[in-house]
Order: sequence, then structure tokens, then C-alpha cells
Amino acid sequence: MSRGYTMKQNSLILTLSIFSVLNSHTALADSELEVIKVSAQKRYQDNQEVGISISTLSATKLERLSINDTVEITQQVPNLQLNAWSPNLTIFNLRGISQNNFTDNLESPVAVYTNDAYIGSLNAVSGLVFDLKQVEVLRGPQATLFGRNATGGVIHFVTNDATQGEFNGYVKSGAAKYNRHFIEAAAGGSISDSFRVRLALRKEKADGYIESNNPEIRAIGGTNSQAIRLSLQANLGDSLLIDFSHQHSQDNDIPTGGYSFLPWTQQDIDDGYLPPELVNFTQNVILEGAEPPNDLSLNAFTQVVFFNPDDGFTPIDEAGLTLYRGDHPQPHKHFSNVNGYLNRDLDNSVLKLSYELSDSLELVSISNFQQLEKSYLEDGDGIPAPIIAFQTDMDYQQLSQEIRLSGMNKTSRWQLGSYYLDMSQNGLITTVGNPVLRLANSLKVAGLIPNSYDPSQGSPQAIQDYQLESKNWSLFGQYEVQVKDNLTLIAGARWSHDDKSLEYTRGFKDDTAKIDYIEQTNINDAPAAAADIDAGDYGLRLQLNWQYDENIMYFTSYNRGIKGGNWAFSANVPVEDMQHEAETLHAYEVGIKSIFANQLKFNSTLFYYDYRDYQAFSMASLSPQIDNTDAWAKGAEIEITWAASEQFNLNLGATYMDSEVDEISAVGEWLSPVGNTLIDFPQDSIRNTKLPNTPKYSINYLLDYTWQLSSSSLIAQLDGVYYDEQFLEVTNGGGSYQAAYGVTNASLSMMSLDKSLLLSLWIKNLNNTVYKQYNLDLGMLGSTAYYAPPKTYGISVRFSW
Repeated sequence: MSRGYTMKQNSLILTLSIFSVLNSHTALADSELEVIKVSAQKRYQDNQEVGISISTLSATKLERLSINDTVEITQQVPNLQLNAWSPNLTIFNLRGISQNNFTDNLESPVAVYTNDAYIGSLNAVSGLVFDLKQVEVLRGPQATLFGRNATGGVIHFVTNDATQGEFNGYVKSGAAKYNRHFIEAAAGGSISDSFRVRLALRKEKADGYIESNNPEIRAIGGTNSQAIRLSLQANLGDSLLIDFSHQHSQDNDIPTGGYSFLPWTQQDIDDGYLPPELVNFTQNVILEGAEPPNDLSLNAFTQVVFFNPDDGFTPIDEAGLTLYRGDHPQPHKHFSNVNGYLNRDLDNSVLKLSYELSDSLELVSISNFQQLEKSYLEDGDGIPAPIIAFQTDMDYQQLSQEIRLSGMNKTSRWQLGSYYLDMSQNGLITTVGNPVLRLANSLKVAGLIPNSYDPSQGSPQAIQDYQLESKNWSLFGQYEVQVKDNLTLIAGARWSHDDKSLEYTRGFKDDTAKIDYIEQTNINDAPAAAADIDAGDYGLRLQLNWQYDENIMYFTSYNRGIKGGNWAFSANVPVEDMQHEAETLHAYEVGIKSIFANQLKFNSTLFYYDYRDYQAFSMASLSPQIDNTDAWAKGAEIEITWAASEQFNLNLGATYMDSEVDEISAVGEWLSPVGNTLIDFPQDSIRNTKLPNTPKYSINYLLDYTWQLSSSSLIAQLDGVYYDEQFLEVTNGGGSYQAAYGVTNASLSMMSLDKSLLLSLWIKNLNNTVYKQYNLDLGMLGSTAYYAPPKTYGISVRFSW
């Protein structure tokens, strides 16, 4: 905590110093802020002209930060965090808004776009970052222009297109700790006066940073990925511009799919809740006639039986949540007995047609097709025992079409549009291990498999097989009018309609024992409403921008964000209970965007969120489920950019957040693997918790200084982030607790005078901070966590022309 307090003090001193320098009119060397155009309103504008809380990462900043993966952008974007344990599934959290369930079919409330195309599958979010123009992060609901699943905001990755006519490009290569090495290149230019092309690629490979305790099991957290992108651009006459891009990416046997199983302390045992059903079971069965303890309370005997460090249960509270709030003693070592992997192929094609009907009227069409195939295997228990392994396979296709017509005159601007989205998912969820043994025994009792069958001698599998068809169509519009010279009113609306149908079965099979698939449950046998979602909803925006002078703009807005309903698949939940309802977010914001002396940028936003039917994920009854509940959040962001001189630049960000989730389900009843004992926990629900990933305070910073040498320039950079304490799950159980921490990174680069050659040395997590990137509270079965990388270092060289 002392380190975090010092960071806060230093940031405050730096901020006050900046204003002191500006107010004293001290003569500074000529320097200007970088102007970044953003597409937040479906047209490119200066960020300072848009009344939305937006963070941007330019190509220069991405290069200086050595960002090579989509998940690495969080440290320099206030109020943006990440929940990820594998490239298989990536979950961004923006102002506490996220979707932490680990089933493949769900969509995120933080919409991710690439080149104006929505990425509908969470399996397709992570990936290599290369040849990017910029990254835009829009905070707050963006339902009007971006659709039904932008409740928390939008993250837009914009790649370099083929606009530039002169032949240009670069080659970049590097190496880093954990045997990481990569090569990246891009080149493009004009083929003719009206046709341009660009080709970019990246290949990267690395061993895992979480080492295995078993020499036959590999380290996890590595990569083995490659991607290539072709961009074409053509002018057909003076009015029609055609942009096309196709990217193919591939992940081959990525070492992943393991966790750290969190321990516990004697204090957790003393403070914990021991279900009396287990005490009774211990006395009546385990002792087998021996004289039991006199009482049924937690005592030395039951502690030994249930909380022993080898195979005992984890201490929990009366809601069934874990108590231990610490870290694993060896956070970067795993004890799995399964070699997990990820294999993934992804194709993404975008065709954009921009037609100028007149000087004030434009028609835009954006067509997108995506196709993904992936297979993922993990050791779900995190211990060297065959408790549970979990495999998911997905075949995903997505087709979307957007058409926009926009116009303008001297005092107003408008746009009307339609959008169609078609997503098809064919998924398979396979579970092996102890839970399947119980299923096999129940099928024997039911007479569906022979009594002679011994599941411990076979390869029993519990199967969930599903086909999900999701279609959405939308109509939207936005109108901006300058009601006074310095006052602009913006109003927008969107009607969005979801049509989803689900085919879903659960069953059992054992290939070794030649037991074919035995269907247990079919959603078609449930009430008709259980397999379909046919619902419409609307998004709204009402905003007022006040241009106080040419350098300062104030804005205030109301936004109604929407996210559709879906299904949370689980082998232990009745199929009629898997569906959850849509959620609605009412967001109120007020902010300022300002520039002083063309050197200092100060942007700040205050917000209040009123959440209705928030989709809260928990492991209720130790099965993945989503509850609809109400919640609220409030907070603020500050971003400061200071181009102090030609040599020195400073970026600062700070956030404040508070939140409360009304009520979510606790474990409730749970069938213990000890003698099939039904445990009824006394606390059925959890109230007044914090949204996940919402530290009360956070601070991010980036400082760089340039020395001009005779034949080159030397650039030193220090950047990092500090987070106050937070919870990684909405249940706020002990395992999901993350203490306050800070991460610092540093780099030293040498650039030639013509900027064609760049040599960089970098260190990430300089202070070797240990912190969780993910946690899953499994109650009495323990908490499994995944830790972020320790200190790493590397070198890269880039040649541009």
C-alpha cells in the first residue's frame, strides 16, 4: 500500500507542476500535441471534438509500449481491465462492465471491432497486433451507432489500409525472455493511379512463463501464432472508394489450459463454515463404528478430515465462497497433469464501399464475413490429479451488413442506417474426470448402461452438444444540430431485434468401452420458450456539447445501452433455467475536453450507471450460471497529455470508481462428492457486492525523454499502472480478491535521424509484481487462479522505408 500511496502523491505533484508551468507562461521549446482522429461517430473527427470519453493508442505509442497482442492495451487506458486465462477466451472489463462466464456462445458487453466490423465471438478477440494505425476505446454505452452489445463501450482496432500511394513498409524482428521470438513486416503502395495494395504479416513463438512441476507437462502461457493481412483500395471515378481487407490468423498447439490452485490458512479454517451434513456423514460413515466426537461442530477431527492439504475441501463461508485472500506460494508454477492446448484458425474479410452522392451526402456499405474453428483443452482443477479436464470445440461463422446514409449542411449533420448480423455456432463441450464417474453410476442405476461397466477402467465423457443460430437486425439514426454558435445537440436512437434459436443436448459416451452417445437431456423436451429468444429493444443517446472557446468543450449525455439475452450452458442446471434475460444500462455523463497552449491536453469525465437486469455470472451450485439483477456504479476518469518540450512528453491517467450489485445467487444446495451428501448452505444469496475489476482508485503513467545525438536520437521511456484493491468476480469471494498492486515498464530506444531504423530494449513488469489475471471461485472445491507474467525483457529492431 505504501508503494501505491507514493504513486498517487507523485502523480498529484506532476499534475500540479504542469499547471504551474503553463500558468506562469514559462517559455518552452516548440512542441505540439499529436492530433488523433477517431471514428466514434462513424466519421473521423478530432478526439477533442467528440463528447464521449475516449482513449486512443496511436501507432507510435503502440510501438513504444511494445504492444504485440490485443490483450496488452489495458495498462494505458483508464478504467479498462482484462480477465483472461488463455487466448481461447478474452474478456475486457470497462468501468466494471464485463461478462465473465467461460462458455463460448456468449457475447461481451464491451463490443470489439476491427476495421468497422463487429467481433461477435469471444474466441476471436485475442490475437496478434501488427501494422495498426490506432486503437480507440470508447467508454459508456454506444448502442445508437454500434449496437446492442456495446453496453460497456467499444474497443476498435484500426489497421493500416492501402491509402498511401508511395511504396512504403517496414520489417521488424525481436527476441525476449522465455524463448520468445517474432518477425513482422508490411509493405504497400500504388499499382496504378487508382489502385493500391498493402500486405502485412507477423509470426511469433514463445514458451510458457508458468513452469510445470511435472517434467512431462509443458509450461503454459506461451504462444505459437501467425497472421497475414491483405488490404486493397481502389477509386472508381471521383465518387466511389473501395476498401477491402482479409486477414487469416492461426494458432498452433498453444501451451495453455492450466491454473494455480489456491491454498488456505489455519485462520481460514477457524473462521470457516463446516456444513453439519458433512459432520454427520463423517461420524456415521467414515468412522465406521468408531466412537465419534461428542459434538457436531468444527473440531480437530473434522478439520483433519475435510481441510487436510492433500485432498480436503477448501474453507468457505456460509454462502459457500472461499475465504483465502492471498496468493499461491508459487504463482508461476503449475501442477496440472494434463497438457492443455489451443488450436485456432480465424478468417476475417471486410469490404467497405464509400460513395459520395454529392458534396453533402454520402452512402457507406460495410460487409463482413468471419469464420473460426478452434479446439481447446484445459486441466480444470489445477492439481496433479485426474479430477476434471474440460474441452471445448467450436465452428463459428458470422455475416454482417451495414448500410449508412449521411448528410450535412451548415448547421446540422445526420445519418440513417440499417444493420444485419447472422451468427452460427456449432459447439461441443466435453468433460472428463470425477464428475463424469457420478454420471456413469447414475446411468447404470437407470439401466442405460450395463452394470458390468467400470468407468474407472474406461474413458467416460460428459457431452454438451449445441447449435446456436443468432440473427439481429437494426435500424438506427443520429441527428446533430448547432442550436447556437457554441452549442450542439445530438440525439440518436436504434431499434434492435434479436432472433435466436438453440438446439442443445446433454449426454454420455465412452469410446474405450464402445458405449455410443446416450442422450440424457434435450432442450426440445423443455417448454418451447426455453429454446428461443425473439425480442426487440431500443438504444438511445441524448447529448449536449458546449464549446466554451476554441480549446475547451464541455459535454453532458444520457445513453440507454442494451445487451440481449442468451444461454449459460451447464451440465448441472435444468435446461429451462439456462436462459437469462436482456440487460439495460442507463448512463449519465458530464465531461470536459480541453487543450492549453497546444501542449497540454486535459480530459475528464464523471459518470453514473443505473443497471437494470445486469447479467451477473457466478458459480451458483458450483455450475456456471448468470443471474439478472440490478446494480449501480459511479466514477470518474482523468487523462492528461503534456508535450512539455521537443524532448519530454508525459501521459497521466487516474480513475475513481464505486459500485454495488443488488443480489446474486449463492451456492445454495450442492451435492457433495463425499457420499453424495446434499449440502444446504444457510446463505442463499449474496447482496451488495462490488462489480468485478473495479478498484476504487487507479493511476497510469507514461513518460518519455529524447536526447538528440549526432547521428541518431535516444529515447528513454517509463510507463506503468497502479490499481487499488479489487475483486475479480462479482461474488466477491476470498479467492477473487486482488490486493493493490503496481506494474512498471521501461524501454530504451535508438532511432536514426531519418527515422528509418529503430532499435529498442525493453523490460515489462520491472518490479516483478505478482498479481492475478483471472480467478474462479469453486467454493468447497477451491479457487483456481491464473497469474500475469513476471518480469520479462526483450529486444527488437525495425527498419522502415
